[in-house]
Amino acid sequence: MLKLMQYRHYCSSYHVVNFILTISFIVLRTVRPFCTIFPLTEYDTKECTFNWNESNILLFLACTIAIKNRKRPPLKELVVKVFMFFKVANTILFCMTDPRLAILFAAACIGCMVVFPEPAYIGPQDIVYFKGDALEDELKNNPRTTWIVEFMATWSASCHNIAPTFAELSTTYAHNHLKFGKLDVGRYPEIAEIFQVDSSSLTKQLPTMVLFQGGKEVMRKPGRNKNGQTVRYEFKKADIIRDFDLDRLFASTKSKSQKKADKQEAKAQEQEKKEN
Repeated sequence: MLKLMQYRHYCSSYHVVNFILTISFIVLRTVRPFCTIFPLTEYDTKECTFNWNESNILLFLACTIAIKNRKRPPLKELVVKVFMFFKVANTILFCMTDPRLAILFAAACIGCMVVFPEPAYIGPQDIVYFKGDALEDELKNNPRTTWIVEFMATWSASCHNIAPTFAELSTTYAHNHLKFGKLDVGRYPEIAEIFQVDSSSLTKQLPTMVLFQGGKEVMRKPGRNKNGQTVRYEFKKADIIRDFDLDRLFASTKSKSQKKADKQEAKAQEQEKKEN
């Protein structure tokens, strides 16, 4: 059932429209009667086939996708990258044929990006979504709770890509003394500034994952080097578990939670004895 829900994600309007845009040049260039709209050039040997330049660009595109994804990223991230590379290549290919087609295609891509944004993750999760200064208040009022907070933005493709991973970690590790949260820096840039997270459109800090213990920041990913530059970090499940030491955090905070529960149970039993 869970796998079926994951595959249904790729039937959204965003994926259908972007798939059409991705194959648009190939279909229009090779399938009759669409291919007849392309005027023959000096590089064309016959109608409805790729010429030498177009074949080279498509070959270069395939090599680029293979190199960029040699580390086997998650399927969700791979699909987004393929859409992006194909749309850039299609714009160039349309421009080589007829600049007017390139302008129309670029306009269609921009329009689809606005009308059909990438769908948000829908699935099991145990995440608190902070609004305004709620995160500051929580850290100040409940310092005994350990928090792992993701600073994200709805327009960031990288944030969409790690959403399933973060949700899965939350359902695995979250309990009363270890909690997972999110804060949308697009809606609350002033809060992002307080926590020193760059929320600009050119930022390399989204998503940023921060571990808070005792109401204070302990570590964050991605971090910064000696020159203050953001160090790239790949938010893979195994890396997050290792770098944030989630297994140890879970065990240590769970023991605190259990001790508190035992005290409450003992107190309740004592109260019950007094009443009897």
